[in-house]
Amino acid sequence: MSPEPKRIHAEFMKTWEEGYVSTRIAYETMHTPCFFLVRGEQLRDEDGRLDRTRIDDFLRATAASAPVFRLRLQRSFLGLTPPAWVPDDDFDLARHVIYADAPVDLATADIRRLAGDDGTLLSIDHPLWRMRVTELTDGDVAIGCVLHHAALDGQSMMKVMTMLTTKAADDDPVGPDDPFAGTRAARATELPVLAAARWWRALPDRAPRAAVRSYLSKPLMKRARRVAGRLLLPLRFDAGGEAARAAALPPRVSAYTRVDYARARQHARDLGGTLSDLLAAAAIGAWDGAKRRVTLRFPVMVTAESGPKARNSVRDISVQADADAPLADRVLAVHEQIAARDETDAPAPSDDAIGFTTVIPWVSRPRYFAGSEVREVIPFPASLGSDELAAVGVIYNGAMTVGANMPARSDIAATLDRIAAQLMPLDDGERP
Repeated sequence: MSPEPKRIHAEFMKTWEEGYVSTRIAYETMHTPCFFLVRGEQLRDEDGRLDRTRIDDFLRATAASAPVFRLRLQRSFLGLTPPAWVPDDDFDLARHVIYADAPVDLATADIRRLAGDDGTLLSIDHPLWRMRVTELTDGDVAIGCVLHHAALDGQSMMKVMTMLTTKAADDDPVGPDDPFAGTRAARATELPVLAAARWWRALPDRAPRAAVRSYLSKPLMKRARRVAGRLLLPLRFDAGGEAARAAALPPRVSAYTRVDYARARQHARDLGGTLSDLLAAAAIGAWDGAKRRVTLRFPVMVTAESGPKARNSVRDISVQADADAPLADRVLAVHEQIAARDETDAPAPSDDAIGFTTVIPWVSRPRYFAGSEVREVIPFPASLGSDELAAVGVIYNGAMTVGANMPARSDIAATLDRIAAQLMPLDDGERP
């Protein structure tokens, strides 16, 4: 008896998401690193050495058992459709997990390297993620994770963090499991056929004349340019070579700070805004550049729950305020600009934005990695090479950790100190 044929699996990218993988510079820019600080006791064997088998088994039951960690990009035949996410039939956990050679001191370590950013690109032929496990000299362990914005936005990245952890130290993950057992990756030649079939099924009126009207409702020249762009992608992906990359992605530094979440949230409310408004206003006030009317990009959600499925459900809008204005005025200005925007039709962000800020909630109670408590989550934004200041705050277990990127010439520590000071209310007796 012949085996049952495997089902074909493909999840098409949205056309606007293709920009994240359209050139080497765009592809590298959208690498998004973060790391957990995890208590190290439970991650060691009887001899006190890092228990790699325990960690690998845990990742096999969590990351390797989650669909998002098993999908790779598949380009379509002749560029007729957007790329699709398909199961990696050659998935190997060892390809995605790196162990550092020796313990490092957190105070002096390269924190982007701790977060998994070692200067190399994620292989586009396999799932777009990488983890780095590093012992720290104080006994803790850093669990770094680089994800890619083409696959996830900030909110869905937090769901991934939940997949990588458990609610309690003694919880056992459901896996290991192959989420794509009984399925296979769609081939490049199959993607146009799949796309056409899904388009036909989605038509409200499945009649030839209605189908023609629906197809012609979008400009044919725009479709042709997209197809041509996909066909030429191998030629233009590395356009300009290393010189173009160096010009577009100058050296940058990253750092982070941590504040009490409840106090920061109440401070934002007292000022008439949200915590996201407050972080944006604080970043504007922390800016020490010559330009004092400061513009930031600000991500907003644009896809309703009932809307079409998309891995990235945010668009950037622009907000601006006077860096020298009182904090309350800046918070109110940011809040009013965000409230006034039609999120479903948000205009493109201003070209003169110095960067962006965003706040992403995770969970309010401790999470555990392979039985060890996650003490802190340190995020870093996927900032553009032209950004002067980009910051992202993640709320976890009563604290908000703000990670930032700035050009290497900047005093990032001083900038983060100014941001943190504005996130907290003034103490009694302290002058405004």
